[in-house]
Amino acid sequence: MQLSFYPSRFNNMEIQQLFKLLKSLTGQTNLRDLITSFQILLTENFDRVSFTVYELQPARVENDKNPCISCMDCESKEESFLLNDNNILTSVYNDLQSAFYTNNEGSKQAVFPVVLYDNSVSHLISASHDYTDDATTELLVGLLDIFSDIFRTIHEKGYDPLTRILNRQAFDQIASELAYSKKENELNQKNQFNTIAILDIDNFKEINDSFGHSIGDETLVLFAQIIRSALRQEDLFFRYGGEEFVILIKGVELEQAQQVLERCRQAIENKRFPQVGNVTVSIGFADLDDNFHPVANLTKADKALYFIKQNGRNNVLSYEHLLSQGLLEPVILKEGAFDFWG
Repeated sequence: MQLSFYPSRFNNMEIQQLFKLLKSLTGQTNLRDLITSFQILLTENFDRVSFTVYELQPARVENDKNPCISCMDCESKEESFLLNDNNILTSVYNDLQSAFYTNNEGSKQAVFPVVLYDNSVSHLISASHDYTDDATTELLVGLLDIFSDIFRTIHEKGYDPLTRILNRQAFDQIASELAYSKKENELNQKNQFNTIAILDIDNFKEINDSFGHSIGDETLVLFAQIIRSALRQEDLFFRYGGEEFVILIKGVELEQAQQVLERCRQAIENKRFPQVGNVTVSIGFADLDDNFHPVANLTKADKALYFIKQNGRNNVLSYEHLLSQGLLEPVILKEGAFDFWG
């Protein structure tokens, strides 16, 4: 194999350091750890580099019927804003190409779009710096380019291609991470996911049978957009399979979780779906007990969901409430027994 550069131009220490930087990125398996790893890489090897990953989500603006896109900082360092309010990000989003600018403060800015297989843009990656020498700038931009490619690969593996939200694989991975980070969660209650909910679109089979699977798919997409908009940025939303979805809610008690989920239920009930008309959703939820694996806790939420399905649908109820009312038999959870919904 012929190399396109001369290894003698680099000393062993520089080559080893470069390999170390690349390995810190390629070893990550989820987006949160990848972002954290890259942030550490920048802090330890560069000076005064500002780095942000923006997630793009459909947004609603009062009295404006035109569709909008919200830019949400994945690390919650900045407040969300509309894409159209930033000319640089809008240009990169529309052109589907990375771009380089000098911003109003005189710093250099590089912006990379995360372009998926269908030519849609899921995220925008932005970094600004004050370097003037070409070598450092090229290394930084090269690392950003590699980061963007790894980010895209991980993102596509963990997201449902239809609804563009997290998928079952992502849920399983995050559930495993939560199971092995109990001590860290106990130190900061606000950063702990402590409620798990399962949502099921009522009578979805009838929608498919009456209107066809293409309309059924459109219903799923719009449903996911409405729920995602109703949730807080820090809550996680997954398509678990078919018309079933799962939510992990962070830093709230069960009463507050009830309010969050009731807001989701009402948002669906108040929306008129094209051709289908009215759609409703049933939501069962439960406390995310740290003594058991999150997937095992989902069994409790599923029991609450089943009760709702058998008693009128279009409701939000917790396992704990139904248990206290004597309406459910207690679920005996055995750690390690995660198989249900055969």
